[in-house]
Amino acid sequence: MKTKEQDIIEAAVRLFSEKGYTATSVDEIAKESGMAKASFYKFFQSKEDVLIATVKEHGRTISETIERLYAATDQPPEKRLASFIDLQLNSVLESKIHSIMVSLHDKSILQNEKLLHACLYIEYQTNQWCTDCLNQIYGPKVDPFVYDIIFMVRAMLMQFMFLPIIGIRPQVPIRELSDMLTKLVDHMVHNMIQTDYKPVWDWSSVDMSPDQIEKSPVFQGILIHELLIAMKRTLHSIEVDEQERAELWQVLGSLEEEITRMERRSGMIRALLEFLKGYDALEEYTLKLQRVLSLRET
Repeated sequence: MKTKEQDIIEAAVRLFSEKGYTATSVDEIAKESGMAKASFYKFFQSKEDVLIATVKEHGRTISETIERLYAATDQPPEKRLASFIDLQLNSVLESKIHSIMVSLHDKSILQNEKLLHACLYIEYQTNQWCTDCLNQIYGPKVDPFVYDIIFMVRAMLMQFMFLPIIGIRPQVPIRELSDMLTKLVDHMVHNMIQTDYKPVWDWSSVDMSPDQIEKSPVFQGILIHELLIAMKRTLHSIEVDEQERAELWQVLGSLEEEITRMERRSGMIRALLEFLKGYDALEEYTLKLQRVLSLRET
C-alpha cells in the first residue's frame, strides 16, 4: 500500500516531467496528489524537499533491483553485466527522473546541499555497482583500469539517456541493445588486458564514500560555482544605479578571483563578502559562501 509521501512524489514526478521543475508549484503538486496544500506541508516543507525525496527514491529503487539481480543464484557472472546494462537502459528510458534532472536549467537548485548530496551519492553508488560487477566478471586484472571502463560505459549510457528525452527511442528491443553494449564492453576489457593498456585515470587515492561526499572538493566546488553564478544573475536585476552596479560587478569579480587563487587570502574574501552582504538581494548567497568556504578552510 502506497503512503501519502509516495503519492506526493509520484504526482511531483509527473508534473516536473511535463511542466519542468521551475514552472511547477506546491499548489499543483498538492492538487495532483489529491490533497489540500495544508496537508502537503505535513509531509514536505517545500518543493525542493519533494525533488530530493524523488532523487533518493530513484536511487533506492535501482539499488533494490541490483540487490535482487545479484541474489539470483541461476545467473552466471558474465550475464550480470548484460543485466546491469539492461537495468541502466530501462531506468533511463522508463524513469522520468532523468528528464527532470536534465531539465533543471535553473542552476540555483544545486545550491541546495541536500539535493547535491543526493545526486552525488547516486553517482557514487552507480560507479561502485559498475566496479563490483566488473571485478566479479574479470577478476583483479581489471582493477588498474576499472575506472576507465566505467567512464566509457557511463558515457555510452549518457548518450542513450539524452535521445529519449527529446522523443527518439531505439529501433531495437532494450534487451538486444543491452547485449550489443555488453559485447562492446567485453571486447574493450579483453583488448585492454591483452595490450597492456595504460590507465588514463588514477582513482586509487580518491575517497568518494558516502560520508566523504560533503567533504569532497567536488561537492564544495559545485556549491561555490553555483552560488557565484546566482550572484551574477542577481546583479543583472538588482535595483541600483549603473555606477553602483559597476562597483558591485568589480567586487564580485575580485571575490571570484580570490576564491580561485592557488593560495586564498581569507581576510580579503571575508571583506568582499561583508561588502556584498550589505545588499539584501545578495545576503543569502554571501552567508552560504561564508559557510562553504569556512568548511573548506577547516
